[in-house]
Amino acid sequence: MADSVVAFLLDHLSQLLAHEAKLLSGVEDRIRSLHNELEMINEILKTFGRKKHKSEIEQTVVNQIRDVAYEAEDVVDTFIANVAAHKKRSILERTLHVVNHAKLLRHLAEKIDKTKATINEICQNRIKYLQFQEGEEYDREDEERVQSLHERRRNVEENEVVGFFRDSKQLITRLVEGGSARGVVSIIGMGGLGKTTLARKVYNSNEVKQHFDVRAWVYASNDCRARELMLGLLKHLMQSHKPRDSLSKDEAKEMRWKSKKHKEIIDKLEVADISSLSKDEMKGMLREYLKKKRYLLVLDDLWKTQDWDEVKDAFPNDTRGSRILITSRLKEVASHTSRDPPYLLPFLNEEESWELFSKKVFRGEEYPVDLVPLGKKLVESCRGLPLSIVVLAGLLANKEKSQREWSKVVGHVNWYLTRDETRVKDILKLSYDNLPKRLKPCFVYFGIFLEDSEIPVRPLLERWVAEGFIQESGSRDPEDVAEDYLYELIDRSLVQVARLKVSGGVKKCRIHDLLRDLCISESEKDKVFEVCMDTNVLTPTKPRRLSIHCSINHYISSNNNNHSCVRSLFYLDNLSYKFSRSEWEWLFKGFKLVRVLDLGRNLCNTIPSNVGGFIHLRFPTLEVFQMKKLAVRKWTLGKGSMPRLQSLLIDKCHWLDDLPSEIWFLTSLRKVQIQQPSQGMARMLRIVEVMDGCKLVVE
Repeated sequence: MADSVVAFLLDHLSQLLAHEAKLLSGVEDRIRSLHNELEMINEILKTFGRKKHKSEIEQTVVNQIRDVAYEAEDVVDTFIANVAAHKKRSILERTLHVVNHAKLLRHLAEKIDKTKATINEICQNRIKYLQFQEGEEYDREDEERVQSLHERRRNVEENEVVGFFRDSKQLITRLVEGGSARGVVSIIGMGGLGKTTLARKVYNSNEVKQHFDVRAWVYASNDCRARELMLGLLKHLMQSHKPRDSLSKDEAKEMRWKSKKHKEIIDKLEVADISSLSKDEMKGMLREYLKKKRYLLVLDDLWKTQDWDEVKDAFPNDTRGSRILITSRLKEVASHTSRDPPYLLPFLNEEESWELFSKKVFRGEEYPVDLVPLGKKLVESCRGLPLSIVVLAGLLANKEKSQREWSKVVGHVNWYLTRDETRVKDILKLSYDNLPKRLKPCFVYFGIFLEDSEIPVRPLLERWVAEGFIQESGSRDPEDVAEDYLYELIDRSLVQVARLKVSGGVKKCRIHDLLRDLCISESEKDKVFEVCMDTNVLTPTKPRRLSIHCSINHYISSNNNNHSCVRSLFYLDNLSYKFSRSEWEWLFKGFKLVRVLDLGRNLCNTIPSNVGGFIHLRFPTLEVFQMKKLAVRKWTLGKGSMPRLQSLLIDKCHWLDDLPSEIWFLTSLRKVQIQQPSQGMARMLRIVEVMDGCKLVVE
């Protein structure tokens, strides 16, 4: 995600050059030069971004680029903060401080020169160490990694998960009934939900075996090539095909002849150079083999629509009722391959979850009644995900079956699951690795929220925009683009719809706990954000975003870190809390360069006027500077406060009857959203005049 950091900084510098030219006199050329250097390094990131899997050296280069971009951002932001302070002074004070301003400019120039030198060193090292590496080595490593992951995935999903009676019955009906035209049936769901297991159960059912002349199964994978997919189908067809008993003698004779003929072709393929075979040759072989047969083909774990486009012509439509069964995590794949709606595999309910868990732990034996309440509490933590239940059951099956042992796991289920990286984390991480780079920071951002929380969509989209995650798309509103990103994540089975609007749009969303843990681990690795809970202390990694999930008093007393690097601060403790004066002072002193601020359910009576000291605050949405259910009666702003405020949200603040008059004169303000205003606030909003370019929304 280093590319989003650099892109945001490039935009930051462009705005600085456009709006602060006078105050940059003497260092303007250096800033332009830094901008050019960053554009060059951004091209390096784009080159790396086209690779799914980076070598250790490449990853080191990416990390170095990210760190130097952060350093450059710190230099620029600190200067902007000082510029803002300079602007607020009187003419006389500016004259008296002209020497100090000159020192600031010299300091900025020195920092920029140092940053440019670091960038140049990174570029030189990249050339030095990467020129000897061959792409073919990566290809072999990727193939081995995919094959290894596929084997682990089959061990978990196919051999260990049971059940799906209702689901398999519905799918079998869709496969064996319906029209005679070739049909495509898709199973869609998040990783670990049991799509492969369900498909295998259906594939091996007697009803399906008797209905189709031939069946074949191929694992697609996110790194699959069309040629490999078609060759896999050919091999499987030739190895598994036997004539049906119901065939006539002539038909059976013809099929045996074709089987022999195609077996010879496959034997030749196995000794031939596969790379010399064309896609058209592969398609011809498949078409010839499947012609005049009722076939069932399973494309397991299909990721790309282009894979389907390249192989679909190989599957003849002889109006014999043939079917193609696809499993995928992406709704886009299902809608691309067929107009028929996909089968959306649901999470297991409470009863199904317990049944699966008890079968795996007790293996058919009678289970102790006294363990049932504790066991159900453990199963509840899995949130209906079969993969989680199976791995947890495997863990407990090898432990003493007692309340004492099981009690050790309660409250720590996700930790036990995710530490077993070969069975859970890697399977879920496939979805993350396959995300387009523009979606990765948006997905990872879900980790800042509390576990199992319903996340309001509109404020989430505003945050993505404010964080610099959303790429420009012509003249489109950035929030509309952000909404597209959210729907993509939903279609990829990474985000769940929690509540719908009356109009049908998504009002609230959520994420599975294990995926949230994945977000947190990936974000900490890339220094995107850190989460601080009662059970952990913030590590000295200088995160750009900090989410506090414990009492603010506990956090302050247990952490003495320098927070100057933090650009987004979230206080999301479940309990309402009233900030003390010393805690407000800690906040103002330690987080001067914050852009996004969310203070949770703060029970303050007055928002201190010096909150305006947050120079880069993008939107104190009072969910993001929490005026969401905030018991505040008065809010004042000092002159020149919040010069960069873009979006303001006030939600359910029933005691607040007015807004600071300075709010309506902010030239940067683009949106003011008031939800469930008080009567006094509603009266004020009816007469207020909003500046051009600012949108007022009252709900």
